[in-house]
Amino acid sequence: MIFSLLHIIHVLTVILWIGGLAFITFLILPMIVKMPNPLEKVLLFQRIEHRFAPAARIYSAVVGISGFAMFFMMDLQRVIFTGESLSLLFMIIVWIFWTVMLFGLEPLIIKRLLDRLASQKGDGLEIEDVFKRMNVLHLALLFISLAAAASGAIFAHGFF
Repeated sequence: MIFSLLHIIHVLTVILWIGGLAFITFLILPMIVKMPNPLEKVLLFQRIEHRFAPAARIYSAVVGISGFAMFFMMDLQRVIFTGESLSLLFMIIVWIFWTVMLFGLEPLIIKRLLDRLASQKGDGLEIEDVFKRMNVLHLALLFISLAAAASGAIFAHGFF
């Protein structure tokens, strides 16, 4: 019963997390790239990021707690580095990357970069480049995250 509840929480939270990433990647960032005013781009992104980042951090924590609880309940620590659980290892690596991004790199690096860009006077070219690169990065991260989710389904259903 507890395992099933953890699994449901885990899957629903992953859906919310990757769905939010897809929303930002396919709708928000392309819209921001097309905006004419560089300052408005930065301000809009900061407003959206200010609302989504705390939710993403909560999703990351819930996914980690539920995932590792299931990991230990299934006694998988003994097989984590074997061929039969490579998909599980891939999910864990992607989760670690996202957690480091959300709790470490994003608040420290990206926030400073956007604050610096917001204070620039007149030069919109660098801001354009930053948002285009950010969109490409989000697209790559989205596909990696979807691959991790698919590997989780593969592992859970015993395909490999």
